[in-house]
Amino acid sequence: MTQVASLAGAGLAGLQQLLAPSADGTDTPVSEAPVDDQLRLLAVLTPILRTLLDTIAGSVTTSPVRATLLALLTEDIARLIGRAQIVAAGKIEDSDAHTLKEAPLAALHRIHANLTGFIEGTASLPADQCNGQGTKMLFRDATEMVRDQLHLSFSQSKQRLATRDLLLPSAGFNGVPVPPRFHRLSTVFNNGSADPAQVAQAAQRLLALQPGIDAQTCPEEAAELIEGQVAESLLTRNPIGTGNLLKSISARLDAQALERGESRMQPYLGLSFKGRQARGYIWEMCTDLAGHERLSQLADQLANPRSSFGNTKNAPSTPDTDDGGQPLLPGFPDDGPAPAAPTIPEAPTIPAWAIDPDVPEDQRPRAGFTDVGREFSVPEPTAEPVALPGESTAEARQRAKARALLQFVFDSIRYGADGDGKDASAMPLKPNVDLIVTISWDSLVGKLNDPGITARNNLVSAGYVRRLACTANIIPAVLGSKSEPLDLGRKQRFFSRAQRRAMLLRDKGCINPGCTMAAHRCEANHIKPWYLGGETNLSNGGLLCPVCHASFHAGHFRIEMVDAIPYVLQSVARDPEQRLRRNWVFHPEAESLA
Repeated sequence: MTQVASLAGAGLAGLQQLLAPSADGTDTPVSEAPVDDQLRLLAVLTPILRTLLDTIAGSVTTSPVRATLLALLTEDIARLIGRAQIVAAGKIEDSDAHTLKEAPLAALHRIHANLTGFIEGTASLPADQCNGQGTKMLFRDATEMVRDQLHLSFSQSKQRLATRDLLLPSAGFNGVPVPPRFHRLSTVFNNGSADPAQVAQAAQRLLALQPGIDAQTCPEEAAELIEGQVAESLLTRNPIGTGNLLKSISARLDAQALERGESRMQPYLGLSFKGRQARGYIWEMCTDLAGHERLSQLADQLANPRSSFGNTKNAPSTPDTDDGGQPLLPGFPDDGPAPAAPTIPEAPTIPAWAIDPDVPEDQRPRAGFTDVGREFSVPEPTAEPVALPGESTAEARQRAKARALLQFVFDSIRYGADGDGKDASAMPLKPNVDLIVTISWDSLVGKLNDPGITARNNLVSAGYVRRLACTANIIPAVLGSKSEPLDLGRKQRFFSRAQRRAMLLRDKGCINPGCTMAAHRCEANHIKPWYLGGETNLSNGGLLCPVCHASFHAGHFRIEMVDAIPYVLQSVARDPEQRLRRNWVFHPEAESLA
């Protein structure tokens, strides 16, 4: 590191020598302060850096190693610039730059518009001329000056100055130094090991949590612990993981906040007609967390190409059926076919007197098109929805998903209200819609008030979970101190389904750190392969999405069980520290293990 610092110093000294005014008397030295020469160096670094980056980008064509290094180095530069923007905004505030008069500010803009003269030493900076107290200022304060001079929004300007107070030392009253508010985050911010914008956002959210921290038994220890967790998360996780951690911390600090939010929802729950538009009749639904979880699970099952739910045709066995096993691997026998799904009975043709006699028999409509509510017709599923003009493929998929969900809602209404339950063969396959909430035993019985968490990673208050546990189709999952499944409720279940449900409760999604795939899109995987003697039990199983499942079998990471909990050891390229980790997307407060 000393050699690198020496090289950097020598490079700056060489640039300084090149920028020094000539000694033949034709150029006049214009630097009135040493900082002016340093500003000249900073001004010339911009074209140097631009030229260097363009040259390297043109040379790096077929080498992935060099392309990756270029991306890493430019990210370092971007983080350095992000920190420099905060530092510079703070200096504007410290120096009362908002009191500058118009003449020096206009001269400064002329120099900035054409830096050649300043870099070459033929143009000097204007003298500091400021308005005195009680006179009309060009800017009300530093926030307004940063906004106008740097062409930012008011919120961006305010955020830069607020970030400086939280993460950088500043000058207080009479020049007394003021340390940063968050020391651990300040270290991460200054050494460039994380995105400055993410660090600044985390600092703002920590500041918002301060009332809850102050209410703890030992606020200082709680603040130090929480700040350390957030700092480590910024170094090892992406913004989703850090956001989940802060959300979990917030819920833990203020357990009543979830209940207050749930209470505020209750008066607005319902389904109401909003009017008719060219695209259809508009209804608006407002639901609570339980309804959101069920609708989301339904929508995902309807959109899942590997699920037979929603299709009344005969479907092959898939991992979503209760056939008691893993997804089939090439070369291994099946345990037997899954039971066939019920099919739609053939509807009779409409009588001849009710249709045009010129229409051929095979083209006549079915009775289900006219006898609404009695016979059910399911459109053939398509591999890819047809996009409307100007619609992207993703938007078309979302529209098809919404339509399938709407169709299921109407089918369910008809099933319950119109008596179709007498003949379920015309209905789509019954969905597996369970509302699964994980909560500690102490919170369930009222000793604590820590929130629970649903299978889709949504927080729910302990009181709400207690009410849910009294209703049908609710599976309260009570966990021990090591998060081992102890009780999966009273609901009737098959052995294989119970195992997968227990994995869902324990893992909540793909166990590979950083993967965001939810549990209903994952496969139950044997850690020690079954064909090598591995047992089919919880201590030898974990949830992996199809991509991570293939990556695991390719040897890209290892899985180790610690106290019946699966931890992942990623490759050195993914995790240089080589620590066992749980997936912080679904377990934000889980600590890594050596």
